[in-house]
Amino acid sequence: MAQMNWTTDAVRDGPVCEREFSLQRQGHSIPGVVWHPAQTSAAVPLVLLGHGGSGHKRSAKMLRMGKILAGEYGWWAAAIDGPVHGARGGVNDAADPTYAQMWQRAGVVQDMLDDWRSALDALCALPEIDETRVGYWGVSMGTMFGIPLVASEPRIRAAVLGKAGMRGSSVRRSGIDAHFKAHAPKVAIPLLFTMQWDDERFDRDGQLELFDLLPSKDKRLHAYPGPHSQDGPEAFEVTAAFLHGHLR
Repeated sequence: MAQMNWTTDAVRDGPVCEREFSLQRQGHSIPGVVWHPAQTSAAVPLVLLGHGGSGHKRSAKMLRMGKILAGEYGWWAAAIDGPVHGARGGVNDAADPTYAQMWQRAGVVQDMLDDWRSALDALCALPEIDETRVGYWGVSMGTMFGIPLVASEPRIRAAVLGKAGMRGSSVRRSGIDAHFKAHAPKVAIPLLFTMQWDDERFDRDGQLELFDLLPSKDKRLHAYPGPHSQDGPEAFEVTAAFLHGHLR
């Protein structure tokens, strides 16, 4: 199992502590961050947070979800930088050619899955984590890597996915539809799928097609008006509450 090394001291903001870590896997570093309650008396659920393309482990959406989960629910949340993002490259624009090149690299999806598994192994070894109550939250690129992950990782019991589909400019750039076709039919856990009705990166019909591919008996679809980068006014709280209902 990869050894977790804490790279910063815990920084407290009210009831929430934030701390960065790194893992070594097959010669490369996996940079990550956790949010956790300042005080806990028993092992609690863990939610993995997958950031979007051009984001990073501490982007605004990761911070918001991490603080909801740790501050309001008393859980742990963790995010890692995706390939060429954050401390692994610094891409901050999906139009950056480096982002398109990332998707052309052989094995990029499998490598990210293995990184997530290494992080999950290390996190579940902590006494504060209840490894029987693990969730996943990730939209856009977080779903592009997330669907293969939740389809193949039995420790993940519920997931929030979305802002991704079978057609659109992001699919043409990444070729992710092949991975969706292979893995989406294996996702049987409870899930909430969120989409932007006017998404310019993933076609509306293609998002609905992906939703149909997911065979979960407990699945919900939340659609909000607006382009890819927007979120519904209550989207973060609603998706957090969904995970809370299944992992508490």
